[in-house]
Amino acid sequence: MTKQSRPVEIDFNSEFQRAIALMEETEQNILITGRAGTGKSTLLTYFRDSTKKKVVILAPTGVAAVNVAGQTIHSFFHFKPNVTPASIKRKKKTEKDKPTLYKKLTTIVIDEVSMVRADLLDCIDKFLRFNGPHEKRPFGGVQMIFI
Repeated sequence: MTKQSRPVEIDFNSEFQRAIALMEETEQNILITGRAGTGKSTLLTYFRDSTKKKVVILAPTGVAAVNVAGQTIHSFFHFKPNVTPASIKRKKKTEKDKPTLYKKLTTIVIDEVSMVRADLLDCIDKFLRFNGPHEKRPFGGVQMIFI
């Protein structure tokens, strides 16, 4: 039996509109918080489905990744379970995961960011500085949206 999805009626209140504007029209890094049921997942889904940015949706665990139709942080970056900032290296042009993918990224959304350890965020920052569009900018110049 397949689960049918019903269209979600979105309340485009001023906070929702402001969040979408920041996500879509700026390159600012953003932290979106709210209690359960406040529309964070709805906001994420709307942004993913409507943006023209090159976006990747990530989460710290497999279950969280499935819930947002994304993938895990470790899977996307090809991190080993015991990754440390010191172990992060620049991707070689010959590697199969194509370093150009990381150079073309404009935005990464990390759902359930409260479950992500600070050292893993350091690993993401270092990886994107090595392999992202702008080596000298935080997270390689990729807009980070933390939910």
